[in-house]
Order: sequence, then structure tokens, then C-alpha cells
Amino acid sequence: MPLNKILVVYNTCGIISNENSESYITSISSILEQQHDKFDVVISSCLNNEYTRAEVKAFFGNKIRYNFINEPHPVNVTFNHTIETSVRHHGEYEGYMYVDSGSSFKPYSDVLSTLHSHLSTNSYGMISLQTNTDTEFFEGLGVGKYRGDDEGAREELFKNGDYLIPVGKAFATHTNLISNNVRKFYGRTYPDIFASHCTESTFSFINAAIGKQWILLKDFILGHEVSMDGQSSGFDVLQWMKTTNRPTYDHPYKISSIINRLCTDEAAECGFGYEECRNIFMHDPNQFDDNYHCKNDTLKHFIKDNLFLKKEELDYDSIRHEYYD
Repeated sequence: MPLNKILVVYNTCGIISNENSESYITSISSILEQQHDKFDVVISSCLNNEYTRAEVKAFFGNKIRYNFINEPHPVNVTFNHTIETSVRHHGEYEGYMYVDSGSSFKPYSDVLSTLHSHLSTNSYGMISLQTNTDTEFFEGLGVGKYRGDDEGAREELFKNGDYLIPVGKAFATHTNLISNNVRKFYGRTYPDIFASHCTESTFSFINAAIGKQWILLKDFILGHEVSMDGQSSGFDVLQWMKTTNRPTYDHPYKISSIINRLCTDEAAECGFGYEECRNIFMHDPNQFDDNYHCKNDTLKHFIKDNLFLKKEELDYDSIRHEYYD
């Protein structure tokens, strides 16, 4: 049972036929070259074509595992599905790492060992890495002088070392290690009611509610190709906005409205907030302590009941897929 290991999930998507097998191979190779012996790698591939699947399998063979999903879903769903499929086959892991297809671990060789060291402290529900593009530090964390001022933002963020994310703040997480504590309590690893935007705005609350912290590490800046497989591939928020006349922060999956589900009197009472960088629904700071832990016992149950799809909304067991060790 691999409870003391990390499952690295490399997420790809071919829904809009952006096939990038060469880049996938380069990125996955940078993961396998890590100087750490307590991790497994699985590719979570949503509707990539047969050529791409065959190319990746031919290159890596049994060095990695494969979960080929044969129907269209947002990446949060396919990420969750791959984790649960892997757990059924191999047992639980200490943590599960989300890796966007555009991310590369080069030139670093100690990314996974450093992440695992932080995870083993049992303090953190999520441990994130920086990328060199699409950070959203200015918009989500409120640091830097202007959008894209990553140099100024980093100077402010890391002046005292790694950065603990305050409650209500967020940024773009292209690589993120999630503790099994998150998965065990909520029943799933990532919120899956989102078709595209705004997942990260819930992360600080997911962690705080179960007495964990979310931390951004200062010593790694990974290379990242923006939207390599297409932004929110298959679930174009701009097209959706044109047809529905609704905002990006209310782009739901399998439910009628994110706003109606999350921005309620019950949410306010337990301290929840949503998309605070745009002042959509602000949390009550009195519900949290100086360690960014929630002081009440109701927030975690609100999150469990509302941020994750119920079986009648999406039955993960019915998702068509092919899994290979």
C-alpha cells in the first residue's frame, strides 16, 4: 500500500484536438528524472486521439500508468477520476499532485522530494509551486504593482520564506500537491462543480475548514506553456458567456448555478467566501484564527455538501475509460 508515496497526475486534453504528444513526453520525462523514490506517475488523458495515446505509451511503457477517459469532462473531474481509479488499483497515497500539461520540472531535480518533505509535516492541505507564466499574483493575491509584475510580487511574497496563502486569497495553480487528508474528508480531491474558472478561489477555505494551510514554495519557478491543450478545453467560458449572458464566475458543470449553490446565507454563517478578488462573496474573517484555520465546525460540512457533485449529478463510476498499469 503506497500511503507514504505521492501520485503525480499529469493532465492532458484532446477535446478540441490540440494534440501535443511531444510536449507531453518532454514534461513527463522531467518528472521521472526527479531524485526521489516515493512517487508514481499516471497520465490523465481526456479524449486524446489514438495516435497521441500510442506515442506516449510507446515511449514510457510501464514506467508510468495511463487513464484514458473516453468522454468529455472538465479537468477537475478527470483529475478526480484518475485519482479514484488509481486508488482502487493500488491503494491510497499520502498526496496527489495536479500537474498541468504545459508544466515542466526542468531544471530542478528536487521538486518532489521538497514537496514530500513539506507534506510529511501534516500541516498543509495543499502545497503549490510557482510557474513562470499565468501566475495571477496581482489579481488573486493582491501583490505586485500591476498585472504581470511577477518580479515585484515575488519580492513581496517571499521576503520571509515560503508564503502561506491567507483565507480568501488565491492564484493560478498549475502544479499543486494535495494531501490525502483533503480527499479523505471531502470524498474527492478537487471541487468539480466548475466547468472552467474560479476553482482556486475555494482552496483557502477547503484547507482552513479541516485545520490545514495552503502554502506557496519560494524556491521553484517551473516553466509553463499557457493553455497548451486549450484554455478550459471543451468548456469555452467566452462562448458560454455569449450564449447565456452570465459571468465567468457562474460557469457551472452539471448544476444550474454556482452562485445559487455557494453564495447563500448558510455559506455566510459558516465563513465561506467565493471569488473575493472580484468582491463576489466575501468571507467573515472572525471565523478564522491567525493560522488561517477555521474556528467553527460547520464550514467543512458546507464545503463537502456544496463544492462537490453528488452522485445523482455525476456518477464517477459510469465514466467511460481505459486504465493501464
